[in-house]
Amino acid sequence: MNALTSPDTAAQCLVAAAEYCEALEAVVEMAPGVWFVHFETGGECLVEWADEPRRLVVTAGVGEPTAQARASIHASCLTFNALWSSLGAMRLAKDDDGDQLLLVNDLVCEGENLPVQLANNLLRHEGLRLFWSMVIDSATDGQSVSQSMDLLSAQRA
Repeated sequence: MNALTSPDTAAQCLVAAAEYCEALEAVVEMAPGVWFVHFETGGECLVEWADEPRRLVVTAGVGEPTAQARASIHASCLTFNALWSSLGAMRLAKDDDGDQLLLVNDLVCEGENLPVQLANNLLRHEGLRLFWSMVIDSATDGQSVSQSMDLLSAQRA
């Protein structure tokens, strides 16, 4: 398998990624082309097949900021989204149904070792989900959000 070409090949690759990586505790197919991935951290993400362009869309909730931190958190999200050239297709978005923030990523896996690539991408997504969850949970004012963004910038370097 050198590319994800269909929901069936994506399902095979997700199962192989979970077999390769112990941190991916379970892959549960919810419907054709839709899976939940559970991590050993207790986190989970939704993985969905998209046809045009062919890719997997990974989505995970990162939390809901308090009213007093909402403006600074949203500003930090925009700063994060501006880093798209370094982060690929990873971005933060607001859920349509509430104030929940979502970490979203488009994965296009091609080439050698697709299960390893997919496992690594899912682990990266989970790491950033944990980071943003921590930022949102601990944010009470603009200063704590600013310090968290400084930490993210330092890790990028």
